[in-house]
Amino acid sequence: MVIEHILKDESLDLAPYIAGHTGDRAVTYKVVDNEPIHLSFFYPPHFEPNRRYPAFLFVHGGGWRSRKIFADQAGWGGDHLGYLARYYADRSFVCVSIDYRLADKYAQAAGKQLSDLYEDCYDAVEYVLRHLAENGIDEKNIYLLGESAGGWLAGALATFHYRPTHQFKKVFLVNAITDLSNDLGWSAYVPQYPDNGALASLSIEKRAEFLSPDQQITASTCPVVLIHGANDRCVSFLHSERFHARMEQLGRPCHLHRLEDTDHAFLLAEYTDNLSACLLGIRILDKEIQYAFDEENAPIE
Repeated sequence: MVIEHILKDESLDLAPYIAGHTGDRAVTYKVVDNEPIHLSFFYPPHFEPNRRYPAFLFVHGGGWRSRKIFADQAGWGGDHLGYLARYYADRSFVCVSIDYRLADKYAQAAGKQLSDLYEDCYDAVEYVLRHLAENGIDEKNIYLLGESAGGWLAGALATFHYRPTHQFKKVFLVNAITDLSNDLGWSAYVPQYPDNGALASLSIEKRAEFLSPDQQITASTCPVVLIHGANDRCVSFLHSERFHARMEQLGRPCHLHRLEDTDHAFLLAEYTDNLSACLLGIRILDKEIQYAFDEENAPIE
């Protein structure tokens, strides 16, 4: 299903959520080359550990090179989806913001490749799954969101069937990179994935197919919601269009929300100059989550 959206005035004060973007508890989920890599947990007000809450995991974008887009934020917790984690924590979700290795920091010293970033996010999800009880998380109600380059990571977690992880309740891909093929201009990143192992003998074109979430969808892929600006000049709308077409071809639940007059990074509240699109994006998330809850709790006929 493709849903067209025309921008209109929305009313929602994001200031309290932006102010609370740093999370309630940071944990180290792995250490690489003596560098800790973190998760930041956001808990609902009056959190009760013995309850079970739905969970929302967030994978930030930033071109695989950065997680902070505002220079005055220092230290862990300053990624640009933190405000959204706080927003959903206030709506009785346990939210988790995932940190991962970045290109600028690791490229020269450690030969950083896209595989490292994917492995980090995979390990982050596995950490969350091992610590469900202590964080009050309902295993059957875990949502995942990735934005831009983080959308590739979230899409990989949802579709890489040769390295399966949790079957998420629903995955949200926001202006996400889902296709690394040459015609969309992303094949240059393919050699950054390992040249050894299963991919060693494959051509760049075959590697791109192997590493493109839209080419790894199967009949068991979890439900996916795509939200993309029609005027995205960084990640073409074709990424979401192709992903949606493949999901429909295999009969998998998928909604594609097309936002008119909207460019890239619209969901980043402290960055975007299109606040109407940002607020509309949040409203779409709200409705899609409510739809999932209503569907689960619908009476059996």
